[in-house]
Amino acid sequence: MMNEKFPWVKISKPSAGYNVLLVDPDHPHDFFWGRDSEGYYLLVLDIDEDGYEEFLKKKTIDFKGIKTDLRISQDGKKHVFVLSLQRQADADIFLCICNDLIEFTKKVEGNRATVQKIHTRLQVWRAFLSKNSRYLLSEQEVRGLFAELVFLENCINNNIYTPASIITGWQGPLDGPHDFVLGDIAVEVKSIASSSKNTVRISSENQLVTNLSRLYLQVFFLAEYTDGSSGISLNDIVGRLRNRLEDTDFLDTFNNRLHSAGYIDLIDYATPLFSVIKKHAYEVSEGFPRIIPLMLSSGLRNVSYDLDLNMVEAFCIAFPLDERGI
Repeated sequence: MMNEKFPWVKISKPSAGYNVLLVDPDHPHDFFWGRDSEGYYLLVLDIDEDGYEEFLKKKTIDFKGIKTDLRISQDGKKHVFVLSLQRQADADIFLCICNDLIEFTKKVEGNRATVQKIHTRLQVWRAFLSKNSRYLLSEQEVRGLFAELVFLENCINNNIYTPASIITGWQGPLDGPHDFVLGDIAVEVKSIASSSKNTVRISSENQLVTNLSRLYLQVFFLAEYTDGSSGISLNDIVGRLRNRLEDTDFLDTFNNRLHSAGYIDLIDYATPLFSVIKKHAYEVSEGFPRIIPLMLSSGLRNVSYDLDLNMVEAFCIAFPLDERGI
């Protein structure tokens, strides 16, 4: 049985050609969900203008069982640009890609520009899927990303930073030196499961050192629920931030950062649910216990260690971003 969340379940398999269902009557472009005679799931874009078939042919791109091609419309009067999924086992990811393309083209005028945008976006997806041999983040990665998004949301809610500065300052997904670089301030964000010891893992000798004027360590203690009794999911906080950023120029940047972090919208991230039960911020200043590159003997590198938070209470501060929870 096909998953009821997929729009293609509403479309019958034709004996020839393809059947379609309009995605959104309010969208400026005519996108359709479709199924063809081979049973493949489709996303179809109607092309109004004629005369640039060669341009369209150059915009085809194939990856991970997803193919793009140019077909004749059902009425035989024009061309349509089609994405087709070759393996139904990847329907979750295909739906994410389709929804992303539909959203990404809402403010684009003209079919040529729309196809160009789709091609550009598909290149992003191809790079993402080629880099990630597994589609799901680990449990630790989910908690870590959730904590970074809580921090980001706190920054916006408290009007401490503008969406522009906090989104562009989110450097963790780009393998930057710190999770956030905000002007002359660097911030490392850590999460701790409530049942864990009072320690955080420092991944390298470079993580708690900076050339900027100040460095902070923000720690979120997370309660985790699998019974739906409380909290919000990773998908929930992503959706909340997308809604908040919808009318800004930084939604695309935010989505690109999520992709770089290995996140795509999958039902797998609807659980577990998290809530922040407490949080502490620390200023990493002189005397803060840490390992830095100057301490290491020649030939030693990539040192990771556990930091006991009980031993850094003297460095705990009333960081402005710590004033409001989710």
